Amino acid sequence: MLLHQNQTDLNCLLTAASGARRSHLAAINHGTAINHGTGWVLYEQPANRPARTLLSILSPRRPARNVAAYLEQLYVDRFGSIRAQLFYKKSRKYAAWPIKIDRYGLGMRCGHDPCFFGIYARKILLTGNILEYEYKIVEFADDPRHIVFQVKRQSLTVNG
Repeated sequence: MLLHQNQTDLNCLLTAASGARRSHLAAINHGTAINHGTGWVLYEQPANRPARTLLSILSPRRPARNVAAYLEQLYVDRFGSIRAQLFYKKSRKYAAWPIKIDRYGLGMRCGHDPCFFGIYARKILLTGNILEYEYKIVEFADDPRHIVFQVKRQSLTVNG
């Protein structure tokens, strides 16, 4: 009898969990904003247009240098000739468009036109087909012990 009672409790918990999962999926499908936390947002931005294209979203646990290597590889694969790709394969120092990481490891840039950007984003929200997030830029850094950051917001239109 005790086993049956525990089994019933377990079934109730599983039903409640699947109901929560269903409501979460319903929120995703109906455009309710869900905070997805922090992560690296990688996007492409042409010089002559304000439109941005999402390339990838990566785990916030990845160090900036690993994200930079990934972003640089994406750029070389998309815009490099086969010779540039083969040289890059031998050593990243041969990259035709070397990546630049900001001093604090919160942002990076690769390429010329278009540019690939990677930023460490917070409060990543998806509402419908709009991806919104916050990120920090250094506003004042004369004293390394007291760096002042400014919070900015940005959004991208993504394909559902």
